[in-house]
Amino acid sequence: MLAQASALGLIGAAVAVVGLARRPFNDWVFAGAAIAMLTLVVQTVASIIAPLAGAGPTGDLLEYWTYLITALMIPPAAVLWALVDKKGEWATLVVGVGILAVAVMVYRMHQIWFVQVA
Repeated sequence: MLAQASALGLIGAAVAVVGLARRPFNDWVFAGAAIAMLTLVVQTVASIIAPLAGAGPTGDLLEYWTYLITALMIPPAAVLWALVDKKGEWATLVVGVGILAVAVMVYRMHQIWFVQVA
């Protein structure tokens, strides 16, 4: 999860910088959001399988799943916003900030799963 958070942080920062440069929403920005979504889907599958294999979280399971479900909603919402506002100046920045938010949430999920003691 730390590698995932780091990668998403880099992708989000790159997309945000492109957005601050007022570049329009394009396929590369969409690919960044798609990568974020793909990593979250893989994490969801792993989060279902891990407790069945005996490797559950050390923190609150409800808090973990709340973060994960919320994080799963952010990339599609940011892309939808960007597609609706495709001619706008801030569409790309919205996607970048969304990916950065997901990176922070993934880091927090790592803390809940591995670091906290319930």
